[in-house]
This record gives sequence, structure tokens and C-alpha cells, in this order.
Amino acid sequence: MGVTLSDKVYDAVKEDINNARLSSDAFLVESQVAKRYGVSKAPVREALHRLCREGRLISYPRKGYLIVSLSETEFFQTQQLRLVNEGFAVKYLVNNSSKEDIKILREFAQKNDISGNRDFHSKLAELTGNNFLKEIVTHLLDVSIRTLNVKSSSESGEMLKNYHFELIDSIVKHDEEKALEYLKMDLELGNSSFSK
Repeated sequence: MGVTLSDKVYDAVKEDINNARLSSDAFLVESQVAKRYGVSKAPVREALHRLCREGRLISYPRKGYLIVSLSETEFFQTQQLRLVNEGFAVKYLVNNSSKEDIKILREFAQKNDISGNRDFHSKLAELTGNNFLKEIVTHLLDVSIRTLNVKSSSESGEMLKNYHFELIDSIVKHDEEKALEYLKMDLELGNSSFSK
């Protein structure tokens, strides 16, 4: 089955939400979204309804859609789930990673922006070969990334990059405890970014 126009709009809107290119304070109106992406309203409506079902948007009849913002409690809950799920991925990779896996992780760790951080953590899960884990981790990243995007700084980006490389080095050394410690420090940096 091919990618539909609705899928393309969905991906574009989701990316714009994740990268803070759409304001969380203003209503998304179908006609304006259609104009922005150069499509008719039907695929926009389908895409926006899908984002509502996923909990990324809230629909207000005759007004439009608002981007869902996480409360502090909800953000910390996503971080707790990330630690459990990504911790599983790290444990798996400590015992089962190949040289190619490490090479891929090092490439993903090069970027120190929010998008690069998301890609790195998603890749950790993907390299386990467990598609369910990858879906869960990617969803948690997508849910929390907007908050991190708004509150992050270049300084925290550099720290994340360093944690990623230390985590990879710990995986190479088969040091599960150290790898999990760097994962936890990485997530705690996100927690402190939220609290600022």
C-alpha cells in the first residue's frame, strides 16, 4: 500500500509540531493548513483527525485544532517510560551490538539538536530489532519532543551529544551499568530543561 496524500500531510504537520514551526497558542484551521501544504481540505481533515486520535491535537468544533502541551507531571511520566524502554534497548545492545550497530550509533550521535537527539534514541530502540519497542520509544519521543524543543539550549545539546558518545563507549565496553547511567543522565538533562 502506497503513501497517501493524507499520510504526507500527517507527516508534515507532525514534523512541524515537533520542530515548533506551528504555534501551540493558535488554532490550526483546516483551510489554513491546506493552504500551507498546498493540498485540499480532505487529506488535511484526515491527517488532523489522526493526530487527535494520537493525542497530539485537540479538536474544537467550528474553531480548529490546538496542539496538546504536556503538563510537568505528564512530561516526567513520559521520561519514566522512556527510561524503562530505552533501558531495555541499552541492555540488549550491551550484549548484542555489532560493529555496524556502533558505527550507526556514532553517526546518529554527531548531531546535538533536538531532531538529532530524537533520531539517536529512536535508533537505539530500532537496533534491538524489536519493532514494538521502536514504536513505543518513537511515540514517547514524539509526545515529549515539543516540550524539549521549546526549552532546550545549545549548551544542553552539547551535553546530550557527550552523553550519547559516553553511552556508546559503554556499550562497546559491555558496561551495562555505565551505559544505563549515561542514559539516565541524558534523560535527567531533559527533565532539568523542562523545569527551567
